[in-house]
Amino acid sequence: MMKWFKRLSYILLIIVLMSAQIVIPDLQQQTEAKSMKNLRDELAAKEKELAENKHKQEATQKEIQDAKNKITKISKEKERIENEINDLTEEIKSLNASIIEKNDQIKNLVAYYQVTSTGGDATLEYLLTAQDYTDLVYRYAVSEQLSEYNDNLVDEYEQMIIDNENKKKELNDKKVELNAKTKELEKTLSSLKINLQSELVGALSIEDEIAVLKKTLASYQTVYTAYKCDESEDYKTCLAKAPKNTLPPDTAFWRPVISGRISSNYGSRSYTLNGKKVSGFHYGLDFATTRGNNVYAIANGKVVATVNGKASYDKNKKYVCGGNKVFVIHTVNGKDYTSAYYHLKDIKVKVGDVVTKDSIIGTVGGSKNEYWDNCSTGAHLHLQIATGHYQSDYYSYSSFQSKSFNPRNVVNAPGLGGSFSNRTTKY
Repeated sequence: MMKWFKRLSYILLIIVLMSAQIVIPDLQQQTEAKSMKNLRDELAAKEKELAENKHKQEATQKEIQDAKNKITKISKEKERIENEINDLTEEIKSLNASIIEKNDQIKNLVAYYQVTSTGGDATLEYLLTAQDYTDLVYRYAVSEQLSEYNDNLVDEYEQMIIDNENKKKELNDKKVELNAKTKELEKTLSSLKINLQSELVGALSIEDEIAVLKKTLASYQTVYTAYKCDESEDYKTCLAKAPKNTLPPDTAFWRPVISGRISSNYGSRSYTLNGKKVSGFHYGLDFATTRGNNVYAIANGKVVATVNGKASYDKNKKYVCGGNKVFVIHTVNGKDYTSAYYHLKDIKVKVGDVVTKDSIIGTVGGSKNEYWDNCSTGAHLHLQIATGHYQSDYYSYSSFQSKSFNPRNVVNAPGLGGSFSNRTTKY
């Protein structure tokens, strides 16, 4: 037993050691290695995929219309058959009534013409004249003809009834067949509608990807043009050509986290902090999301300042409101800005680092167990944006605060309480 226990322990130890060597790649960071040519090729492929999707939609819609037309045609055919069955049923009823009527009529006529040859008076028969015998023979003949005519007519009616019943059966069989076809077409129609919905959703997804690629391509174009890079060079290589102390230009701002919800707007607010009601002006936009999630720079730029809240707490034994912070300067569409990221769990950059929209500058913090940041009610990122370049155009934090404006002016985000699942969908 002990031997097996030792072997199991060795196996578990090996698994632990092997798992420690596994490194999960950061796909967001890998995207920076693409060249402008790569992006153009991706965009062309996505546009081709979208065109094919649109073609599929058109073909599916045509199939849907064809199925609807067939169902309509079958419905009309079923209605015609139903009417014909009703007509045949009424005709059978009429024929049965006619048979009864004809039988009654023939009975009366035969009774009138027929003279029985049995049970009569022998003396009377003896006294009959020749004319009487002639009349008697005539009556027998007429009676026989009427009976034969009626029998033939009844036979004809009965055959018509049989024919009509057979025709009804054929029509009912046809109706069953048409019902089966209708069910099959309805099943096909349902499947086609599901396919169309999938194609429509797929088209929206492709359109979103195209929008992202176009936005990224515009950003790349600005950098490649500024530093005169060949389109086949990857983005990092092109950025490395930037003259010292210059910023990589950009054309737009992106959301700083991939998913989350807006938990607080820019402006005056009141909330409860550590059991006390707090009122004041909120200079940023709060993105509530999972603690530890990546935080990205909102545009190309350079890190100009970081604040290590934990170190400050350990040194001064007093928390720093906002905890760990990173400040990044940008030049977007020719205008200068500074973005700040508060309540970080970890900082992943250092002063002087050149960053892009795909650079991870830190991770989301703000949880109550982060003792060095005592002004947060839960995991979230506080994004603050100001005009001008902090640590260049001005140096004091109060100046940065006074130059801050509503991040919604440049960063697209859903309304208060609204959620998002990517960095690009427009709200």
